[in-house]
Amino acid sequence: MMHQRFAVIVVTLFLVGYTPAAAFDAVVETFPIQYEVVTIQNPETEQLILGELANAPEMFEIVSETPFTLTAEIRAVPDQSLGTQPQLGGIIIRLKEIRGVEEIARLSADEANWSVVTDKATGLTYQAGGYYSEQVEAGTYRIEVSNPSNTGKYLLQIGSVKDDNSYVESLSDVAAVYAFYDLGTLRMFSSPYVHYPIGIVLLLGLITGTWFWQRKTKNHA
Repeated sequence: MMHQRFAVIVVTLFLVGYTPAAAFDAVVETFPIQYEVVTIQNPETEQLILGELANAPEMFEIVSETPFTLTAEIRAVPDQSLGTQPQLGGIIIRLKEIRGVEEIARLSADEANWSVVTDKATGLTYQAGGYYSEQVEAGTYRIEVSNPSNTGKYLLQIGSVKDDNSYVESLSDVAAVYAFYDLGTLRMFSSPYVHYPIGIVLLLGLITGTWFWQRKTKNHA
């Protein structure tokens, strides 16, 4: 009976503990060629793009054959991205047409309050900039990230539908964000993807130790 109860506790704790492990996806983008346009796949799926302006704007492209919800938010790394608020870049969203482009949104730095928000997945803070979310028609959309000096780090959140990443994949993505923030691996204990599983292991160890101690005490009684 004791073994069965212990097994139930172990299974329950792990099921509860790993439930949020499929909810985080970070993408590290590199731009080997200046002004290269990077295609974003599955635009409705939540993904965090990590980028750094290198003396030029950066451009992303979404191609969809069906209507979809276009969600985009620009974020900044506190105390690391850029020095002052006017420099904290924004994004321009354009619909590419056969004979040119039509601007459908411009999220400027001056119009955002850049409030500091804590991300639940990583435990890190970021400055929330402009936000856009609208149902759009099928077509080709381009998102430009820039600021007056075209320098500094930024985070671009695309989509709102949670991904189904495995725990290992999500943990790897969390590590990528910490590296982007120039933070060491030990700081990752701030993320629930790290401290929650460790807490479960410690709790299981405590339960196991207690069970063996009670069994040993009973045998010597």
